[in-house]
Amino acid sequence: MQPAAVCSVEPALLLPVRGVVPASETLEQHAGKPAVLRVQGDWSALEARPAHELAAAQAFLGRAMAVTLAEGAAPLDLPFDLRAANASAANPWVEGFLRAPAPCLAGALLVREPPVDVWSGLVAESATYSMLQAGPEFHAWRERSTIAPADDEDEPRIRVGRSPGAVEIVLTRPVRHNSLDVRMRDELYEALAILELEPETAIVLRAEGPSFCSGGDLGEFGSFPDPATAHVVRLGRSLARQCAVLGGRMVVGIHGLCLGSGIELPAFAARVVAADDVEIGLPEAGLGLIPGAGGTVSIARRCGSQRLLELLFTGDRIEARTALEWGLVDEVVPRAELESRLWEVVRTRSRTR
Repeated sequence: MQPAAVCSVEPALLLPVRGVVPASETLEQHAGKPAVLRVQGDWSALEARPAHELAAAQAFLGRAMAVTLAEGAAPLDLPFDLRAANASAANPWVEGFLRAPAPCLAGALLVREPPVDVWSGLVAESATYSMLQAGPEFHAWRERSTIAPADDEDEPRIRVGRSPGAVEIVLTRPVRHNSLDVRMRDELYEALAILELEPETAIVLRAEGPSFCSGGDLGEFGSFPDPATAHVVRLGRSLARQCAVLGGRMVVGIHGLCLGSGIELPAFAARVVAADDVEIGLPEAGLGLIPGAGGTVSIARRCGSQRLLELLFTGDRIEARTALEWGLVDEVVPRAELESRLWEVVRTRSRTR
């Protein structure tokens, strides 16, 4: 793991002195290390300051080579990566950063500015993900991991059913909580490729078993030949791109564990219906990685980059009602009613077109 730094400064140090923002000198002392710039204290020094001074602070925060974290009543026009009401709220994020500094910093830098479009965001995400696959934190996780490859390689991963005007895709790997392996990716890719040619067809996506999708199959992690090749394959068989293209006519039902790709891909859909037993999380930082299935685009668009970074830094799971409050899902229903509700949404949409 790389050495990391937590740099605490007063808000007044964001104001330029002879053209230099003093907080930048603090970061320079830790150049080459992943860092958090934790700004805490009295924010009154920034009140009623000349526009050019605030512009200097904005420019500094926009290019700071550190996770920028504000505590307290920071002006809303200052572009911090994370904002906390107080130290107690900020501490879990700082602790998460110290556990996985490289992916946390990489994630914050990646989502600091929204991408110009989905494809640009996916390319940047994949490049960052691939870079981290060559990093010490991912290699340390691989050394610790005892997860064996699955022994169900001959079993189908999805089931596709058709009805008038709609296609249902069901994930059928319940014994592995529908974890996304290469075979499932390829089967999904082929099914969605066909649907790109059927612009009038509604798409329902759900899963069998105790969970919608527990994320990427950890038994396959690290099996790529090299990060550069993995980057090319990831973009060439991008489920995220397909879900973004098809998202306007996709209705996704999620339940149980929805980790990593299990929430990143559904978040592209126009309608996400969550069962009340859902648990959503982004565990990638614990592996030394960032979301790699489009989540830095899809989740950030749904609920903002701060929420995305909260999930990434802490690795915590949120339940259905929190996901609804954040806008990460669109409604919550009892688990027993999930499937019927998906088709109700489809029928309602077909009547209103």
